[in-house]
Amino acid sequence: MHTAAGSVSYKYDFLKYRYVLIGISLAFMITGALAYVVRGGFKYHIDFTGGAELRVTFQKPIETGQLRNFVSNEGWGDASIQSVGKESRSFLVRVGSLESSTEQQIVESLQKGFPDNKAKVDSIQWIGPEVGRDTTRNALIAVLLSMLILLIYIAVRFELRFGVGGVVALAHDVLAVLVFLLLSGEPFSLHVLASVLAVLGYSLNDSIVIFSKIRENLKLHKNASEYDIANLSINQTLTRTLLTSLTTFLSVFAVFLLGGESLRGLSSVMLIGIVFGTYSSIYIASPVMLAFHNKKSKAR
Repeated sequence: MHTAAGSVSYKYDFLKYRYVLIGISLAFMITGALAYVVRGGFKYHIDFTGGAELRVTFQKPIETGQLRNFVSNEGWGDASIQSVGKESRSFLVRVGSLESSTEQQIVESLQKGFPDNKAKVDSIQWIGPEVGRDTTRNALIAVLLSMLILLIYIAVRFELRFGVGGVVALAHDVLAVLVFLLLSGEPFSLHVLASVLAVLGYSLNDSIVIFSKIRENLKLHKNASEYDIANLSINQTLTRTLLTSLTTFLSVFAVFLLGGESLRGLSSVMLIGIVFGTYSSIYIASPVMLAFHNKKSKAR
C-alpha cells in the first residue's frame, strides 16, 4: 500500500516502472523496423496487390490441404483458401497471379489436378493492381483520419494533453500490430485492417475510462501530485480493465480457434491488439499525459 501527500493511497505503484516498459516497447518497435528491412516490407493480401477471387465447387468433398497443395503446385501466388459450408465441397480461393488466365483455363487446371472429382467455377472476381493501390491509400487515410478525430474528441472532452496521451497510445498499438504482422508473416488484408480499427476503438475506450477517473480524482485530491492521482486512478479501474480485457480476449480466442482460416488473420490481430491496448492505456497513455504536468506534479 502506497500513501502519498494529500491522503492519496493505492495498492500498486504501476507507474514506477513506466520508463523500463516504454524502453521495452521501443525495443519491440526497433525489432519490427529491422524485420521490415530484412523481409523487404509487409506481405500484402490480394485486396491490396490485385489478383482473383474464385468460388469453386467440387462434386465430391475434398480436404482443404489437397486444394492448397494443388494451388501451390500451379504457382498461384499468395493463395488464401476458405471452406464454404459443412460438406467441404465449396471453397473461396483468393490468389494473386491469375491475370492472364481465363475461367476455362482455371477449370481445365482443376480437372487435371482432380481428375476423379469434377469441379466448376461458380464465380470469379478480378481485382486489378489499381484497385489495390486505391485500397492501400484509403486504408492509410482511414487510420490517420480516425486518430486525428480521436485526438480532437479527447482534447475537447478532457484536455489537449489527455488527447496527446491517447493518440500516442493508439499509435503504439498500431505499430505493435504492424510489428506482429512482420514477425508472423501474416498478410495485410482488409480483414486485418478492420481488426486494426477495432483495436483502436478498444484501446481508446480503455484509456478514456482511466482518463475519466483521473479527471475525477484531480478534483477530489487537489493537493496530491498527478503521479499519485494517475496511480490511484489506474488502481481504481484495474478490476474493470482486467475483466473487460479477459472476456474480450476469450471471445476473440474462440474465433481464433474455431473461425477457420478466413478469420485467422482478423482474430490473431485482435488478440495482439487487446494485449497491447490494455498495456498501452496504463504504461503509454498515462505517462505521456503526465509528461505535460502542471505545477502540482512531482517528478518521480
